[in-house]
Amino acid sequence: MKSIRIRLGLLALTVGVAPLFLPRRPRIARRVLIRADAAHIFPLINDLRNWPRWTAWNQRQEIEYHYDGPAAGAGATQHWRSRGHAGVLHVTQSHEGERIAYTLMMGDRWLLEGAISLEAAAPHQTRVLWISRWQGAALPWARYRDLMMMVWLGHDFSTGLENLRKLAETTAPVLEPVN
Repeated sequence: MKSIRIRLGLLALTVGVAPLFLPRRPRIARRVLIRADAAHIFPLINDLRNWPRWTAWNQRQEIEYHYDGPAAGAGATQHWRSRGHAGVLHVTQSHEGERIAYTLMMGDRWLLEGAISLEAAAPHQTRVLWISRWQGAALPWARYRDLMMMVWLGHDFSTGLENLRKLAETTAPVLEPVN
């Protein structure tokens, strides 16, 4: 009986105290090395109409898209809806051949800020870094949800970057998105 109390006490301590050490501003970062020049990769990330070609989200479920604003770069906006979820992806900054920054609003309450940057690694090779962060839950126990989001999105970022690598290494330079 005493060992059960000790185990329950340790479990309560873990569940009650561990969230205090989870990040208040969760962050995800994934990178990949692509055997292509940044000029070849940049149109794939700068034009949101190309994102369905390489992001992981389309592989899981059918998603409807429509677009507002310019075709690419700062101001480009992608509205999406799937079974059970909806959101808006908006490019906030675009630096030709180097980096884009974006915000992703899911529903009306979850805002994620992110960026994808390109860095020359060697002749005809580019290191791509995809990073995102959001404001974590205020309540300590709710930070477990943020931890699960970090795992889920981290997997999706890794899959998306691998898809981007395959797409960039096997296709001719993309000048116009495929509709």
